[in-house]
Amino acid sequence: MSSRRAQFTRGWWFILPGLILMILIVGTPLVLGLRYSLHRVFLYDFTNQTFIGLQNYVAAFQDPLFINALKITGIFTVGCVLVSVTFGILIAFLLNARQVKLRPMWMALFLIPFVMTPVVGGIAWRFFIWQQEFGVVNQISGFFGGGAPYWLLDRETALLATIITNSWHLIPLAILVFYAALTTIPDELHEAGRIDGAGPLQALWYIVLPMLRPHILFVSIILITSAFREFDMIWALTGGGPGRSTSVLSIFAYNRGIANQDMGMANTIAFSMFIIMAVVAWIYITLYRSTMKDKA
Repeated sequence: MSSRRAQFTRGWWFILPGLILMILIVGTPLVLGLRYSLHRVFLYDFTNQTFIGLQNYVAAFQDPLFINALKITGIFTVGCVLVSVTFGILIAFLLNARQVKLRPMWMALFLIPFVMTPVVGGIAWRFFIWQQEFGVVNQISGFFGGGAPYWLLDRETALLATIITNSWHLIPLAILVFYAALTTIPDELHEAGRIDGAGPLQALWYIVLPMLRPHILFVSIILITSAFREFDMIWALTGGGPGRSTSVLSIFAYNRGIANQDMGMANTIAFSMFIIMAVVAWIYITLYRSTMKDKA
């Protein structure tokens, strides 16, 4: 019995240092965030803290600005996931084709946005892609006789522009996972599809997508957690404007904590984001496990 116990606990001794470090790095900010969210505390007066319980949470969910930020965050997150997963699958499917030449070079090119920091990417897109006078988008639009809108200064287009820009940053991650998954699909399935007369789009719909279902769920939860907490890219593009049209929860929390100096409310918003993402992650993990069981 003791030998079995020693065999079971031996592995824990190896992971214990990393586990303790992870608990300190992740757990400490969470505990402090929860504590401050239950207090009335201001940025330059941390020594003066008053316990108020759940009043910050009640005030947050009664604040129209918070509800607006929550709605914008949801739209932004869903938009980024849909665009990133769709283009990630299509590009990975094209790269996996036998006719593709110089595949390593194309993979390296597609990975450039992923290794670029969000702030640098946001500034580059702001001044070279979305700029009203000489931006790439308006230049192409003008070539075909279209207009030249102020993409980042118009409430109707700013959120769409931020979704496209952030998706550009996230698509390489989807490409990596989907391309690796596509290489595991047996060639016999593709051969059987070609014998049955399936074209590229039919093969993608009836062969590739069903095989990629677990990987789509895996990529989606990674993209959701990244897009839901995105701050740098949006701040570099619009700063949350115009007129709060791109003010996601992370920017809303920053404004409350820095501009308004209300650190209690800022931590309330941040901890609410953690709770929302924890619930979403639990749902996705449950779906992922059931999908893997069905696949097995």
